[in-house]
Order: sequence, then structure tokens, then C-alpha cells
Amino acid sequence: MLRALMLVATLLPGAVDAAPRPVTGLLAKNGPLPATIPLQIRTDAGHDYSIALTDPAIDAPVISGYLRGGEFFRLLVPPGTHRVTMAAGQPGDWQGIDTGFSDGTQAKLTLDFDIRANRRQGHQMTVAIVDGGLRVTDRRDQVICQIADWDVVQKEYAVGRRILLRYLDQSLTTRSRFCD
Repeated sequence: MLRALMLVATLLPGAVDAAPRPVTGLLAKNGPLPATIPLQIRTDAGHDYSIALTDPAIDAPVISGYLRGGEFFRLLVPPGTHRVTMAAGQPGDWQGIDTGFSDGTQAKLTLDFDIRANRRQGHQMTVAIVDGGLRVTDRRDQVICQIADWDVVQKEYAVGRRILLRYLDQSLTTRSRFCD
């Protein structure tokens, strides 16, 4: 019985070569920089997508992700200028991180991901299959503002009977929100 199943598996095209379909999210991160700048991508159902960012100066991979078509995708990426390569294919055609889709279509563009003062400047895109090719149909800046809040507590205490001392206990917290 086992031999029969192995024979059938070897005769089916792509049955042995296909890699498991990843969930939507991060595939791999290379490099020491923290991933803090947003890249958000919207797609339609029907195709899956892989996204790979490389450093164009040294042609080195930076970060990559996988997106199941129609699902929400948000990836935090390191700062810098990155070449973004997106590939689309059928879910069953995924061959793994190194190969991508066996029969997919690609789109490439170069984007800047910056931190300026308290603003993390990323991108929001919509990608779709148009006339048989992968196209970015909409691209907008997506900026997150980092806001610092000081929490000040005034405390008093007495030393002996005569001296009243006061001090401020300060703690810094940050919060983030989308900016205009």
C-alpha cells in the first residue's frame, strides 16, 4: 500500500515539489536593524503573494513575507531604501522561500522607509493581477507618529518633624498613532 502511494505521489506533477503553504506574515528577517516601519498591502482573493525586500546597494535580502490573497497584511520593515519584489501565484504553486512560486508573475519597485524625528514613514499599497501581470494599483504613504508622554507624580515626605521634602517621579512612555 505504501509503495502504491509513493508511486502515485511521484507521478503527480508538483506533488512532491510543493512546499507547505505559509500563513500570512513574516517569512524571514536578515540584518541587525529593528523592523519598525509599516508596509501594508491589500489584495484580492484568488492568488497568494510573496514580498521580498532587498538592499539594492549590496543586493542582500532584508526581510520577506507571505500573503494569502484577500487577507490583511502588515509587515514592519527596517529603515532604508529597499527594492520590493512582489510575486503572485496560485496557492498550490508555492515552492518555498528560496524559489517562490513555480509559475508566478512579479512586480518590482524601490521604496524608501524612513524615520524622521517622531515619524516612521512607510507605505500602503494595493496590488492586483491586471491583464495577466502583477500591478501596484494604488500606493500611499503610511506614517506613524510616535508621541512621548511624561507621567509626573509629585510625592512629599517628611524627615523628622521639621523638613518637608518634595520630588517629582517622572516616567516616560510612548504611544503610536497613524498621522496625516
